[in-house]
Amino acid sequence: MSKLLYLIRHGKALHNDKFIEMNMDVNAFRIPEVIDSPLTEEGHYQSINLGNNWENKYDIELVLVSPLTRTLETAMNIFGETNIPIISKEFLREYPIGRDTCNKRSDISILKNKFPKINFDIDQNKDIYWKENEEFMENINDLNLRINLMKKYIFNLKEKNIAIVGHSSHLGQIKDNFIPFIENGDTELKHCYPYEYILKSE
Repeated sequence: MSKLLYLIRHGKALHNDKFIEMNMDVNAFRIPEVIDSPLTEEGHYQSINLGNNWENKYDIELVLVSPLTRTLETAMNIFGETNIPIISKEFLREYPIGRDTCNKRSDISILKNKFPKINFDIDQNKDIYWKENEEFMENINDLNLRINLMKKYIFNLKEKNIAIVGHSSHLGQIKDNFIPFIENGDTELKHCYPYEYILKSE
């Protein structure tokens, strides 16, 4: 059994701009200003442009999206005018959960009001996973457990063509078993580009 996934990184967000403004200092991801970082004007443009020009968009049967604001905005800009169902799952969040304020999610009650078309399949209203203390931050094993949960979930779905709107580190680990960090000289996944990925059962 296999599934065709389209892995889509969100559009450029506020913390991405702050990272450049602060001379590629990772502390840009940890300032209060970027809590649950939204898209920038450029990020909205990138995602709207993909939604308007992506030929395979209407082959998608289901959209899965991280419950962080920048991914929710991206998903709505791409798929909002379609009848394709959109489901938000906690296991799609960016890595690492913890310390980086840009990865701290808003309350689900707030997100439901902002994004009424999205089905939030999430039990906890508050973000119980994000911890400020570095000691309790996620590690790579935690991320791989989340990815395994995602795979099991997807294989239980009837849909074959699925878009995942997520984040560079999380999607990079799925796609290449590698997390690209720009501060290390790596090339990160492009914003709003649909990478095709065949997910095969083991």
